[in-house]
Amino acid sequence: MLNSSFLRVLALASVFVIALSASAVAATKVNVRVEGAKATLFEGNVSASAGSLLSNIGEDRSSHSCNVASNGGSGGAAATPTRALLAASEMPLGDRLGPIGFEWFESFTDFVVGRVGGEAPIGDNYWQYWVNFKPGEVGACAAALKKGDKVLWAIAEYGAPALRLDAPTVARKGRAFNVRVISGTTGKAVAGARVGGATTGANGFARLTLRSGSKRALGATKRGAIRSNIESVVLR
Repeated sequence: MLNSSFLRVLALASVFVIALSASAVAATKVNVRVEGAKATLFEGNVSASAGSLLSNIGEDRSSHSCNVASNGGSGGAAATPTRALLAASEMPLGDRLGPIGFEWFESFTDFVVGRVGGEAPIGDNYWQYWVNFKPGEVGACAAALKKGDKVLWAIAEYGAPALRLDAPTVARKGRAFNVRVISGTTGKAVAGARVGGATTGANGFARLTLRSGSKRALGATKRGAIRSNIESVVLR
């Protein structure tokens, strides 16, 4: 017959294995893009997980959960946009994001991002997030991420549209092709956006002709809007 001590060891070992398994499952691969006021600070894939964060600005300088379940979100523990931002800052190319300022607000059980890459909100600007181009509707620790989600953090005024660029993956050198810019929030065409030296029309389309190089990285910009995703076009 097994003695109680041995059973206790087995029970503890089982808990440890379950905890490791849960941690592995919680890691979620997502794409993160961080747009500062004048430049893109980061764009790449990261593995984010549920966890905690240290409040390093404001009156509360302690650690709090950031895992959806503990922050008023729907569902169990999951990776969040805020944890994805932290994961991006820990990547080899994420050094431009530090130091990140997280401030805990007990009144709504969540963090506010106060500073990224040395940029703090001024006037009507603040750090806000989008998931798959849709603006966040809850605190960033209360939003659950799933594999393949595209997370955007940007410093901008409330309601600023996040531009989305659609472009072909391959184009012929010297032959014209179309790109299109829309509002990721509404899906509507964006006129007057600049991309590859051209300007979009009322239908959101611009026609480009690239004559040199093997690959071009294209992005769209417009005053008062968040810079678009970058699309790489291979030239043949």
